Amino acid sequence: MKHERYSVFAKQLHRQRLAGGRLRTLLPKRVGVAAVVACCALGAACTAEIDGSMGQHGSGASPGGSTPGGGSGTPTPGAPGELSLPGGDAPVARMHKLTASEFANSVHDLLGSDAPLGPVEPDSIVGGFSAIGASTVAMSPAGVGLYETATGAATDYAFSDATRAGKVLSCVPQGTSDSACITKALSAFGRRAFRRPLTDAEVTRFSTLVTTIGNGASSNVLIGMRHAVWAVLQSPSFLYRVELGVASPADGGALKYTSWEMASRLAGVLWNSVPDDTLLDAAAQDSLSGADAVRAQAQRMLAAPQAQRAVTSFGDELYGLQLLDEATKDPTLFPTFTDAIRGDMRQELEQRIDDMVLTSKGDFLSLYDSRSTFVNKELAAYYGLPAVTADGFQRVDLPSDSPRAGLLGAGAILVAYGLPQRNSPTARGKFVASAFLCKDVPPPPPNVPQLPAMTDATATMRERMTVHRASASCASCHAIMDPIGFGMDDFDSAGLHRTTENGKPVDATGTLDDGASFDGLAQLGTALRKDPIAGACFVSKVYANALGRIAIDLDEPAVSALAKQFATSGNHADELLLDVLSSNSFRFVLPSKGN
Repeated sequence: MKHERYSVFAKQLHRQRLAGGRLRTLLPKRVGVAAVVACCALGAACTAEIDGSMGQHGSGASPGGSTPGGGSGTPTPGAPGELSLPGGDAPVARMHKLTASEFANSVHDLLGSDAPLGPVEPDSIVGGFSAIGASTVAMSPAGVGLYETATGAATDYAFSDATRAGKVLSCVPQGTSDSACITKALSAFGRRAFRRPLTDAEVTRFSTLVTTIGNGASSNVLIGMRHAVWAVLQSPSFLYRVELGVASPADGGALKYTSWEMASRLAGVLWNSVPDDTLLDAAAQDSLSGADAVRAQAQRMLAAPQAQRAVTSFGDELYGLQLLDEATKDPTLFPTFTDAIRGDMRQELEQRIDDMVLTSKGDFLSLYDSRSTFVNKELAAYYGLPAVTADGFQRVDLPSDSPRAGLLGAGAILVAYGLPQRNSPTARGKFVASAFLCKDVPPPPPNVPQLPAMTDATATMRERMTVHRASASCASCHAIMDPIGFGMDDFDSAGLHRTTENGKPVDATGTLDDGASFDGLAQLGTALRKDPIAGACFVSKVYANALGRIAIDLDEPAVSALAKQFATSGNHADELLLDVLSSNSFRFVLPSKGN
């Protein structure tokens, strides 16, 4: 039930969100106009092969024009085993718009996992990650309506009866005169939603909304509480993570995130959601100002079930699984590829990453050539593996001589970076170069021609690309991508192994920049694992995603130190996360050489 008085209130909130100067009325006093303006500022290969061919049948790049796991600002290899990070202006504190998954997880953690949610504004991907894009964009006017509708449906469900409301609120008021319970319930709910205590003015505003609507004709206190919670979930203090830092005298005046802001940051990175009461209680005691305390909370949170959501989201973006969802395959050429298999492939890849980070806690780089994976009956049959007898996904070990190995052998990646009717060595090579080796492929020159027509109908992609690279304007880009992508040519666009192409034997040989040669996807995975830049590259991805910004040259000391710690730990991703989150780079606005 939507009351007219609430509609007026909501519209006023919306107008205030869109007016930078007036936004201060809905945020803590220390958030000034400059910060709001900063918050609201909006922040490839040869065209024939990626932007042309891929663009006709499926995206060759992630939204925002950024390659999954890379894109603009991607670190580039420097000295052996080190990255050369791009230059850039010194980082500034920014408000962080909730990503679509952060929004959904937050609403479900606040209202219950059964609360229905409609679509919201799509994420902006920058540098390969929505977390970076979320720090450079503001909500559009159309997006305001989407959030209003989504939160409206969710709160309508959560407050449909007193039993459901009791699972959301710390107490359920018995009437509009029950001011003590109204204040208690709104304060507790608001603290989690805003990731900080409500101000007295906010408590008064939302309490007044409860009584005003609750005392209306055909209304009651539960309806009033529902509308107050609805207003909370449309507030900028919920839809944005407000993390601006304050000057710390003990640290020479450096901008340091407060304990409340650290609670917000930790929950955003580790849970993709709002903090729990344990974390907020620690913030209330200002015990999140030290690195050791932050690490202890991060360790607790990493062991919680909510951590899987964040790990899965990171892996999906690093390896570009949105492209898996968008990929189409010619049913005549690939009749066994179905949407069900597509979903199984996604689960296989996500489960491998989740298991390595959260359960096995082993060498993350071993995933690059590991023979262990997870399949169900259907995916095992699709891959041509021995039958799986148990229901659901099971861990299996591929034969030692299997051509399928490592993350690159996952059907999800092979399908995502293939075309409807054929492979794309260039798209696959560009992905691997960016996501695994942090190579930034230069933008394509203008007026690049399409792939040349071949008089020989049996010509392979390698033969066609050899002719294409004869053009000087294409050679420099393709020299980075194609030698890698050809190493995956022993698997077709639907993720199945093959030995011939157009009746000719597949040539899946190639080399990396460090001179490592390989023949086939399995050997390519081993070459990537051994590449001296692999560890530092992965560290830079975790670092950028956690900080919500592209790593720049000012971050080099911090990233280098973290890369050494990562190697010393045996390449354990869980330890890397704890190191990043307890580092000065994560606790201060500016990176510090003291990490």
